[in-house]
Amino acid sequence: MRLRFIDARVWRYSIAALEDLVETGLMEVNENGLRMKAMDPAHVAMIDFHIPREGFDIFEIEKEEKIPVSLEVMIKILRRAGKKDEISLSYEPPNINVGLISPDGIERVFQFTAISGAGFEEIPELSLEFPVEASIIPQAFKSSYKVFSEVGDVIEIIAKKDKMLFSSSSELTDVEIELSTETNLLTRYEFKADNDQRSKYTLDYFDKMANLSMISESIDLYFGEGLPVKVVARLPRGAWLTLYVAPREE
Repeated sequence: MRLRFIDARVWRYSIAALEDLVETGLMEVNENGLRMKAMDPAHVAMIDFHIPREGFDIFEIEKEEKIPVSLEVMIKILRRAGKKDEISLSYEPPNINVGLISPDGIERVFQFTAISGAGFEEIPELSLEFPVEASIIPQAFKSSYKVFSEVGDVIEIIAKKDKMLFSSSSELTDVEIELSTETNLLTRYEFKADNDQRSKYTLDYFDKMANLSMISESIDLYFGEGLPVKVVARLPRGAWLTLYVAPREE
């Protein structure tokens, strides 16, 4: 197996998000591309990372591969990547080679071993219908997270017919941010419910998604009262990372 992708930052931020939930992950590579999924031990959050086959500059596989990897080791390698580095990945069992390629063509190759005998929980495909959909300006998503992270550990999402509200509170202060197409913080907003929708979520789970927004083309949010919130980072070359967070039970 031999892969090459033009933007190592996509891998760096995406693997960091996965590693925030679990220490090890299963990298699945087949004719459709590459996919990795992870669910935290408490089953509160799930991440699904995918790069389509056509997103790679080089995509050579002889058969479908399912490679158990240490995300902790992988993120240590990816943190060495420069802003304009490309990434290469090859697998000759049991060795995984990760190459970081600078703009002038210098490649640094790091080798580590796939995890042997690792068992992985089967993570189901989620099929949910959401009454509210929105596309958020990536910088607005990151800025909102930064504001709320300084206030409390819970975020409440409220969806109305013409706008969406993010709010958080502590003993000292209350903060609310309004997002709508009129404020230019949303590029798309669809409200298909009969009534206002609201739910609360643990803020910490959105940390890595806020970082990922720096290189995202858009952030899509799917939401409904009592449902997990679904946040999709649309990344370069058709890649995407989806985060699901279950609502808090008050």
